[in-house]
Amino acid sequence: MTTTIRQCTSDEAGLIRSLGITTFRDTFAADNSQENMEDYLRHSFSPELVKSQLSEPESVFLLASVDGTPAAYMQLNTGKAQTEQFGDTSMEIERLYVLSDFKHRGLGTLLINRAFKRARTQNLNKIWLGVWEHNEPAQRFYQAMGFKRTGEHTFTLGEDLQTDWIMTAAVS
Repeated sequence: MTTTIRQCTSDEAGLIRSLGITTFRDTFAADNSQENMEDYLRHSFSPELVKSQLSEPESVFLLASVDGTPAAYMQLNTGKAQTEQFGDTSMEIERLYVLSDFKHRGLGTLLINRAFKRARTQNLNKIWLGVWEHNEPAQRFYQAMGFKRTGEHTFTLGEDLQTDWIMTAAVS
């Protein structure tokens, strides 16, 4: 198994959109109404929004491929691109999505480690993310990677207001 990680370009909006919709639906559809899911996916993964995010100077999308097949991606935000303002010394992991067929192969760990490496290179002192309060597998993964629950915020899925835990980790 050969895994590669590279930065995406704005020309890859269709790929990121497809990966995002597939992984989000596979992970959360069973726990949410179809109407709320479709509303969220239509808005959050619109072609225009994804292309705009890929072009945002303070955001980076990293794509992990296994034997040449796209398998996961991570969206990192700094500065004003962060969805919550944690300041100029913080980095947000807005999305870390792994396709179901590629889970438990270490891709999440590779991507998180890449986030820490980028944060160190940029002299940042904290990485933070939001994770749904009911997504226990993800919470355990982030805790194993050194993240701790430090707060919460509201995540809107269609018309459903949900609670995300904010988890942070120091960059060392």
